[in-house]
Formats: sequence, C-alpha cells, structure tokens
Amino acid sequence: MKTTKSRSCSMVVTFMSILLVIVLLATGCAQKVVKVEGPQINMMLETNFTSSEYDASSLLLWNIGQNTLQSSDTSVVHVSDFNNGGILCWQPGSPVRVVQQWSYLSKKPLLTTTSKDVDLLVPPAGMQYLVRKDGGIRRWYASDENAFVSVPAQPGLLNETPGTKTITITEQGVASGSKAQILTVPLPSGLTQMVVEYGSGSIEKGFVLFDATEPNATLPRFILLLRLNSGKATWLWCDDAFGGIITSDQGSSFARVGSLLYFTHTDMKIGCIDTSATSLSVTLPETINTLLAKLHREQPTDAPYNVQAQLASDNGTLIIEYPDANWNGLYYAVDASGTVLGSLRSDKTSITSFDAKGKQGSSINTPGSISSPSIGLFQ
Repeated sequence: MKTTKSRSCSMVVTFMSILLVIVLLATGCAQKVVKVEGPQINMMLETNFTSSEYDASSLLLWNIGQNTLQSSDTSVVHVSDFNNGGILCWQPGSPVRVVQQWSYLSKKPLLTTTSKDVDLLVPPAGMQYLVRKDGGIRRWYASDENAFVSVPAQPGLLNETPGTKTITITEQGVASGSKAQILTVPLPSGLTQMVVEYGSGSIEKGFVLFDATEPNATLPRFILLLRLNSGKATWLWCDDAFGGIITSDQGSSFARVGSLLYFTHTDMKIGCIDTSATSLSVTLPETINTLLAKLHREQPTDAPYNVQAQLASDNGTLIIEYPDANWNGLYYAVDASGTVLGSLRSDKTSITSFDAKGKQGSSINTPGSISSPSIGLFQ
C-alpha cells in the first residue's frame, strides 16, 4: 500500500510540474528578459563657424541605453551675427521649436530656418527685445498655451513706498490677434532690489525665481519664488545654503527636471530647489556635486578662472557640461539620484558616446559644438 501510494503522489507531482511549465511557456514568462532602455537625449550640432555666424546643421539623438549616436543630415537653422545677440534657444520635437533673436545693434532678425521641420517662434512685438528703454525683460515660452511670458528683469524697489510697488507679468500668444493677459502682483516690502533669475510655465501654472536684496546690503540676501496658479500669485521665501545668492560672477546656468530646478553657483556647487514644495529650500545634491568636484579638479590648467558647469535637461534627465583638461566638451547625463547614465565627448574631429562605466559606444566624425535643448526657452 505504501508503494502504491508513493507512486500515486509522484505521478501527481510530475503532472503538476509539467502543467506549471506549460502555463509559464503559454504566458511568455519562462526566462523572458526585458531590455530596459535608457533615456534618449536630443542635442543640436553647431558647425560651419565664421567670425559672426554658424549653422545648427543637424539634430543629434543620443540613445543612452544603447550607447549610440545618430545624426540627421539636414540643416535646421542658420544663426548670423551671434556676437550681437544670436542665442540659439530651442526645444526638441516635431517640428523643432526655435526662438527668433534680434541683433542688439541693428534690431534685425538673426535666425533663418533652413528646414521645413522647424517652427521659428516669434515673440509678440512688446517682448521681442530683451533690452529696452524702460529696462530689460526676462521672457520664456509656455508650451501648453503657445504663448510667451515676460517680466521686468530687475523690478526697482529703491525709494518706493513699502508695500506699494508691483510687478507686471504679461502673457501673450504667438498667434496673430492673441490678446495679452496681464497679472499685477504686489512686491514684498523691505527690499531694495530684486533680480529675476528664472521663470517657467504660464500665468495659470508657473513660477518666477528672484534674488532679492535688503536695504544697505551690497549682495543679494534672499531667494524668493513667485508661484503662479490659476491667475493668482503667492510669494514663497526659500531657505538657502548659499546665503541668498544665486547669481554668479559668470552668470548662473539653470535646468528644470520636472518640478526640480537645478542651478550652478560661483562656489563650484550645483543647487536644487523643488518648486512644487510647500516649504522651499536649496539642497546640494551630494552625488551630483561629487561628480562636479571631480570635473573641476580635471579642468584645463590654463583656465583664467574656475570654469562653471553649464546645465540642461531633456526627457527627465539632467545634463552637466564641463570641459576636460584640453578644452574638449564633456556632457554627463545623470538621473534624479545623481547617478551617471552615460556621457559624451566632443573634440575638434568627432563626438563619441560612453556608457555609465566608461565603455566607448558609437562615434560621429563631425566636428562642432553641441547645443543642448531648453525646456522653458527662458532668456
């Protein structure tokens, strides 16, 4: 009886094992390996430089997961007289969005499309020039509304009655006939000067970041964020590890990844502000700043000053640009934790991709500078 019973149990176990294998094979779960793709980064090659012009000759797609580069053969835009204002400010997509620029001297347009796949965005007349008789402005593009938003670059608070000074935020669509929306916001009292450092989004949902100075102070002491929501504005004070200073002597670089706003600073740090948080503070991401310190130690020995990193972002990935010892361009893609996902090296003859461990991927034999995209097209 024991032998018969044992054989019966063995047959049941064997049957169940076979059935389990069949089910796994049928559902496609048996040892199936799913390859995880990394983010794809859009960049633009700037070539054919002369003393005053160049071509943004092609789009460059950097597939970090596959460690490959792919370049288009078509020219995108031509930039002329860039020494007098021809900044290339663009967003990836189909079509590629590029903001028209004007010469500070002649007031003539500096950008010309060379491809049908480009949407050359022309700001409304009142926002076209960043420097005007009534002072400078800062402007950016709100994609969802297809509109530009502008604010005075340095709202003047000196000798004003406390609590009476206001700042005017203007939003106007790109389409002809679009009606401007104007939001007037009282400025905080007790401050002598404010400087707009960055802006993003629309009047319905966006923000403006300021450096602010109190009376008798020679340097900014406060960081403020003006949060815009449903046509209303709220001032938020930001606790800051830098003592209230964002502006660097080289001009800070900004990059937004979701609600996180990263910026560079003159003391060789990268700061971060979560613009969606209820209580704002500046953090110093440890892993990112460890990478920056390494790049700083390996900077060109003939640099007349400490080279400041340039920041950009695409597809939720932060891009840190820094030169190596020979002034070749290095571009590191990092995730939210600061982990390096891959890098690019651009020299006088080629552009080469590397994975997170430094293994070389594909290379394009095209000399030229690399231009990174801008999420908010802030200027």
